[in-house]
Amino acid sequence: MMDEELKPCPFCGGKAKVKATKKEHIGFTIWCACESCECGARTVGFCPDTNREDNTLENIERCKKKAIKAWNRRASNGTD
Repeated sequence: MMDEELKPCPFCGGKAKVKATKKEHIGFTIWCACESCECGARTVGFCPDTNREDNTLENIERCKKKAIKAWNRRASNGTD
């Protein structure tokens, strides 16, 4: 299954990237952010402590998909 493609940055049109960090005993933070500008736009998905039973690879993928879906969301300008 291919990952959903990220839309460009809503401010500069630059390329966006999915990133992740892991903090022991806390969990994963997964986010999408622009690589080109310093606008600070980002969307976040959080997965609790990786030692917990419910934090499977499927749960981490679900968090990633939520962050991508939020990044790709755009306000409607009334044309659609």
